[in-house]
This record gives sequence, structure tokens and C-alpha cells, in this order.
Amino acid sequence: MILANLPNDLESEILARVPAKSLQELKTTCKRWYTLFKDSKFVEKNKKLSSEAARETFLLSNHEVYSIAGDLHSSGDVAQPLEFTGKLSKDLDLYTISHCDGLMLCQAKNNSSVVVWNPCTGETKMIKPRTRYQIRDRFALGYDDSRRGYKILRFGYYQNEEKVWFVECEMYDLSSGSWSVVDSFILDYRMYCSGVSLRGDTYFVAGDKDSSFFLMKFDFTAERFVRLPLPFQSFDPEDTAVLSVVRDEKLSVCHQDNHTWSHVMRIWVSSKVDEEGGKELSWRKDFVLTVDFDKFQLRCVVNVASFLLDEEKKVAVCCDVCDEDMKGEAKNRIYIVGEDMYKQVYDDDIVNASLLNCPLVLTYVPSLVHIH
Repeated sequence: MILANLPNDLESEILARVPAKSLQELKTTCKRWYTLFKDSKFVEKNKKLSSEAARETFLLSNHEVYSIAGDLHSSGDVAQPLEFTGKLSKDLDLYTISHCDGLMLCQAKNNSSVVVWNPCTGETKMIKPRTRYQIRDRFALGYDDSRRGYKILRFGYYQNEEKVWFVECEMYDLSSGSWSVVDSFILDYRMYCSGVSLRGDTYFVAGDKDSSFFLMKFDFTAERFVRLPLPFQSFDPEDTAVLSVVRDEKLSVCHQDNHTWSHVMRIWVSSKVDEEGGKELSWRKDFVLTVDFDKFQLRCVVNVASFLLDEEKKVAVCCDVCDEDMKGEAKNRIYIVGEDMYKQVYDDDIVNASLLNCPLVLTYVPSLVHIH
């Protein structure tokens, strides 16, 4: 029996198990498949059933996005150098990127533009501001559970006449293409790292003068911020606290106590966040990984800017900026570390140190999600 003779529902069931990137190459095979691959129910099913082997890795370095062969979550053979398969960003001097459900949110330098991009389908959408973007603006991409509607949160900082800092929140709905004002409140804390998306919500590390670091979640369904605990306490704003997502199931946090000049990195992992179980989050009490960088006698202090954790193998892929020769020549570098292992796999001269941006590494599963 050839594929064309299969019942449509069986054909759809088979195709739903094919990785999205392969389906994208097959979309012009026939009109039926072209229509099927744009159907929202099929796209959701494909995301759940397609193989994890389809996971890809991106690197943001020197304001450009590069694709890296393989899945750095499975860091495996550390003897092999990274294989770059191409530069993906075009005509955008990128400041940062984030992802949710196969879609990328790209911010250009000084927030001069904001773009939603699906690397699998090639679709892009320029998001025009309601009034204007500002340098201090932060953005997050997520979705509403009730209808799987994708949204962009913009929260900007400003001072009133009494010199009190406020946060103004706006929401952009990708389906309607319109902005709405969500909230405005006094800013009594500071965001310390870019947000990461998990199960449609975005998480940030935040802190204030009177308490330690804490986790701030933005719930895209309720459209509100929720304050949550972290597995450690720190009262020093100079500490490093970075978030990452473990295979779209768990949250992980990396902490370095810079105040005590400690060169120890500790990583914790959360419980599995169940999309259908209320998205409750708790932290494992024990460290998944502890690395003392002093034992490797490195010439440059490690200050992790982004990371990926292989929970099973207890190793992490980390990015940071360093000056190994102490000559004022900054480099973006990537290294793989374990409790007793350090292997640098990439370094790249920073073109313009005055526009210094930390490198970012992330993995995601390609999706056929359509950008309205």
C-alpha cells in the first residue's frame, strides 16, 4: 500500500511523528499536506510526538545568531569541536534572543526593533510598538493556556516627577496584532537576568535591597507576575544567577557567589513542571552539579552568562566573556564542565568591546507554529 492510498487520519497520524524540519521540506508535496501542516491541531500533535532527536542549538555571539550541529544538552564527546552549520540572523544587530514553543523573540540593539521568528518555517513578523520602545524595555514571549494564543510582554522602566521608579506593562497579541496595557506598579526590585520560557510562562531572577534573590514568573494566562523562591539565598547584587531550561520540562539555576571571591559554581534543578498540573514549581534540595574552577587553574575568572545542563551526565555547557591574556581583548567562549572536567570548545573575539553583550546558548525543538 502506498502512502497516497492510506486513509487521511492514518496518514496524519504517521506524519505527526516526523520532525517539523523534515515536514517543512515536504509541505509543497501536495495541497493536502500543505494544508495539514498549517492546521493548529496537527502542529500541536507534531510537537508532542516528533522525536527529541530533532532538537537544535543556537548561539548568539557578536550580535549574530549561529546554528550549531547537534544537541548541546547531550554534551557527549567533549573532544569534538563545535560544528557551526550557518549564520541565521539577517540585517539585525541582535542584543538578545529568547524562545518559546519553537518561536524566537529577537531584540535588536537598543531595542530599535523586535521580531518574532520561526527558524523552521522561515516566517518572521516585525512587532511595531504601541508608542515607542526604550532602551530599558524587556520583552518575553509566551502563550495563553486557555486558547494557545501567543503573546509578547513588554515591561518598561520609567521615573515619575517624584523620581520614583515605575514599571509599565503592555501585552501584544500575535493573533490580533494589537497592544493592550496590562498594569503599572512601583518598581521595588531589580531583574538580574534575561527571562526563559517554560510551559508558556517566563521566569526571571530578581532581587531587592532587603531580601535575597528570588524567582519572578510572568503568567501569560492570568497576565500577572508571581513571586517564587529560589533554592539558595544571596544578598549580594554582584552575584551571578542565571536560569536555563532542561529539555522543556524543568527549570535550572546556576549561582556563583562573587562577593566572597569564590570560584565555585552550583546548579540546582526544579521539579518537572506539568502543563496540565497547575505548573507548580519546587526545587531539589541537593545540587545537581558543583564545580570549583580553581582546580583547573584557569587564567581567566569564570562568570557564567548562559548555560545548558545535562542532568543525567552531570555536566554543563557554559558561555561567558573573558580576557584570558589580560590584554583587554575580550572573547566570547564556550566550555563544557563537570565536577572534575573542564574543556573549552569555542572562543570568538568580540568585534566591538564598547557594545559588549554576553553570549547566549540555547536549544529548542523546531516547530511548524504559524506566525499570524
